[in-house]
Amino acid sequence: MKHKSGAGFTLIELLVVIFITALISGSVMVSSWRGENQYAVTRAVQKMSADLRRVQSMALSGKTQDAVIPKGYGLYSQSASQYLLFYNTGASQVYDAGSVVMETVVLEKATLAPLGSNIFFVPPAPTTYINGGPGGSQTFTITSGSYAKSITVSGGGRIDID
Repeated sequence: MKHKSGAGFTLIELLVVIFITALISGSVMVSSWRGENQYAVTRAVQKMSADLRRVQSMALSGKTQDAVIPKGYGLYSQSASQYLLFYNTGASQVYDAGSVVMETVVLEKATLAPLGSNIFFVPPAPTTYINGGPGGSQTFTITSGSYAKSITVSGGGRIDID
């Protein structure tokens, strides 16, 4: 019986190849997971800033709601995973029992802070009320995993993404 030397792979060579393949696969999966968090935060920040601009625009235009002329439009951070778009027909510049919810927005795979914050735009200028008072600023932070972005609304109505 003849033995051919050098034919095939040794067990050590196979184990090295399997180890390298597992290492590369693991790093790709971790990178993919980080990318998913970044995408979730970016998507949530873009949606929330668009919604802030939408309620601000509704206040600028004096948009009516079912033949009712609202006193203003706002955004309220209700929980870590959702915020409300609302309008008031009374004198209040915050979300309260008399507010009418136009839309509830649920954040997917992202969390919102701080909770219980109000941004309210009163026509015709519009005047911006932050947590019931004119002026100041409010920063919202949206996170997923270790990735975070923020949206800052100034008392002058400027909306910035950081």
